[in-house]
Amino acid sequence: AEKLIAVVKTLTGTVESRPAVGQPWTAVKVGDQLPEGVDIRTGSHVEDIESLFAEGYKAVLIAVGAHMNRRLDIPGENADGVIDPVAYLRQINLREKVPVLGDRVGIVGGGNTAVDVARTAIRKGSKEVVILYRRTRAEMPAIEEEIEAAEEEGVRIEYLVAPTEVISENGRMKAVRLTRMRLGERDASGRRSPLPVEGSGFLMELDSLLPAISQDPDLSF
Repeated sequence: AEKLIAVVKTLTGTVESRPAVGQPWTAVKVGDQLPEGVDIRTGSHVEDIESLFAEGYKAVLIAVGAHMNRRLDIPGENADGVIDPVAYLRQINLREKVPVLGDRVGIVGGGNTAVDVARTAIRKGSKEVVILYRRTRAEMPAIEEEIEAAEEEGVRIEYLVAPTEVISENGRMKAVRLTRMRLGERDASGRRSPLPVEGSGFLMELDSLLPAISQDPDLSF
C-alpha cells in the first residue's frame, strides 16, 4: 500500500501495556513501532466509511476489537454490584479508580476474561472469589495454565451452574440465584449444551457479580 492511516480515539507518545495478569508494565514508544508510510490520526471520529474511499484509499480495515460486554439478560441485572468485567480490567490497566468489589465476588463465565478478573479480584483484596461456569472443566475455553494459576491464588470454580436472577435490597445486590446444569448434546461450538436441572435452584450470597460471558464489537462509530 502506498499510504496507510490508523484512526484512533486517543494515543500518547508512549503507550503502557500490561499483556497479562501478573506481567510487569512495559512502555512502548509508538513512533518506534511504525513502519514508513503509516500515519496515525488521533482524536478522529469516522462518521462515513465511504468518505475514506473518496479520499483515495483502496481498503478500510475495521479493527475496533470486541470491548462491549454481553449482558446476562436475567432479572435484577441492573442492580448496583453487577459490574462490567471488561471495563473493570481496562480501569485496572489504565491505573484508574475502580469500584470496590467487596469480600465475596462471583464471576460468570469460563474464558480468559473471567479468569483474569477473578485473579485481579483476589489481588485487590477480595476474600472469596468464585467463578461460576455452566459447563465442566473440560469445556472451559480459558487457557489451562491460567486456570491453574487462578486456583493456586485462591480462586474457586463452581462448575455446572448458571445464574437465573440477581437478588437485591434497596437497589444493591446481595445474592445471585443459581441453577444446577447438566450437559446435553453438542452445539454449534462443538461443546455439549448446558441444560437446567429442574428444582435445583439455590442462592449464593455475593457482594458483587461480574458477568464475563462474551464480548461484542462496538460499532457505534
